[in-house]
Amino acid sequence: MKSLSSLLLLGGLVACVSAPPPRLADNVSRTQFVAATYRLGVGDRIRIDVFREADLSGEASVESTGYINYPLIGYVPAVGLTTRELELDLARRLRGGYLRNPDVRAYVVRYRPVFVSGAVRNTGAYPFTEGLTVEKALTLASGMTPLGSPRRVYVLREGAPASAREKVALDAPLYPGDTLFVEEGVF
Repeated sequence: MKSLSSLLLLGGLVACVSAPPPRLADNVSRTQFVAATYRLGVGDRIRIDVFREADLSGEASVESTGYINYPLIGYVPAVGLTTRELELDLARRLRGGYLRNPDVRAYVVRYRPVFVSGAVRNTGAYPFTEGLTVEKALTLASGMTPLGSPRRVYVLREGAPASAREKVALDAPLYPGDTLFVEEGVF
């Protein structure tokens, strides 16, 4: 009986090892938004918490200069950093004469918006949320006009030249700062 149990357990382990890795669902993109690797940009609002230091905790926006204004330290560069990199930089600066061993945490509370233009009912800036797709952004813009073409939808990633805009499907993911453009089509 003991050997039968051992064989079944061993067989189950072998089956687990030889099983192929789970496949992503067809509708899940391999380039989905990952907050941990997200790089801060102008317009992002972040929350900074310093353990046991209420006066050094609070929210700040990344200004058009690329900096945040932080108590005691002043202006600190933030554009292009992950929240982890910002945490480490703030901790280093606070150790430089203010705190002995600061425990700093930073996270994004509001991402910069996405922009929707072209043949849509309401052009403008719309708040980014994780999981935002082209179709969802078009819904936020109250849909396409009667002349808007779902086959002529383009995205321009933030910081890319205008010539780098790319044609996208309705289920394509969007990222903070993206500009979505819908061209008109006869059919």
